[in-house]
Amino acid sequence: MSWFPDKESGYLWCGPGLRYPFTRATFLEDARWGEMPTYSLIDSDGELLAFGQYYEKSGRCHLARLAVSPLARGKGVGKVLISKLIQVGMHNLNVSESSLFVVKNNIPALRCYTTLGFEAANSPDNHNHYDDIQFMVAKSA
Repeated sequence: MSWFPDKESGYLWCGPGLRYPFTRATFLEDARWGEMPTYSLIDSDGELLAFGQYYEKSGRCHLARLAVSPLARGKGVGKVLISKLIQVGMHNLNVSESSLFVVKNNIPALRCYTTLGFEAANSPDNHNHYDDIQFMVAKSA
């Protein structure tokens, strides 16, 4: 929760689904903690570096709530997390594509996703559309 000290940082991470200000209870509820596969990266000292979730959406492994510790950003941790999530998620869901949503002005995240092979795509029909959020798909990362 400390990684998201203001409404903007919470929005970049969780989009419009995060209530702010949040309490521990609303944060866990909005993050859908315990409802879907959730993974984390831990360093050799036991410090949390990153976490993310996946679920099936429109026949793809859809990544959600991807976050990297402010102290670990810009060091490739996000790429490791996403690569591992895709590997596990695509195998467990038996799919060949992955997807995610990203706030369009989140340049570091966009750069990371593009490097991993994600490309802008049309949002699934059943999703609420927001002008500032981009849907992205990767064939097999």
